[in-house]
Amino acid sequence: MPSWITHLVVANEIQTKEKNEFLFANIMPDILEGYNVKKVSKIIRDYSTHFPKLKELNNIVVKLPDIEYFKEKYKNQMSNPIIKGYYCHLLTDYYWNNYAVGKYFYNFDKEKDLVKLKLKKKKKKICEWDEAVRIKQKDFGQFTNYLKHTKKINTPVFTELIKQYSDVLEEFQYTNDDIKNTVVYIEELVKEENKEEEEEYSLFTKEELIEKLKENILWVKEELS
Repeated sequence: MPSWITHLVVANEIQTKEKNEFLFANIMPDILEGYNVKKVSKIIRDYSTHFPKLKELNNIVVKLPDIEYFKEKYKNQMSNPIIKGYYCHLLTDYYWNNYAVGKYFYNFDKEKDLVKLKLKKKKKKICEWDEAVRIKQKDFGQFTNYLKHTKKINTPVFTELIKQYSDVLEEFQYTNDDIKNTVVYIEELVKEENKEEEEEYSLFTKEELIEKLKENILWVKEELS
């Protein structure tokens, strides 16, 4: 998945009336999974917060957010900044994972859960799915480090409006403590010092990811308009 920093960078490029609530909502689908914010009211780790739908890419079946389902269900509430921000998060997740798996992951042996990764410099690597995902996420982490050193990232603050707007979500409920703890975590995440030296990317190039980020933002803007 794209990092929270990536989600915030995308969200900051989208002009909305209630910017603060929209920014927060761009993180919401990940909160209750409990991997980042440890103190949450409930743990949901089956990816259901992302409305998963199976899609086949290069003969590999993957779970991607069902953006059409979410858009249809909440189409009359897109003026709500929480719904709009939640949808923005799903779009961004879909965009990056559809691109990464579609371009660099290929089925090698379904029974053994082996995939073939297309690495840089025309190299290839046969590995288990979990290892392939770790390699992808390491590249995403490296790009996150680049974004933190090159982008001004505004972060959300706690307001009662976040809870009020989020109550319209039928599937998941967030408490005020969930919201407050997440806001604190986001602030610490953005302020956290990262090393400036760049490591080698395995799948992507930095220039490629910069271009894909621009495309991601344009696509989200079109969908939200």
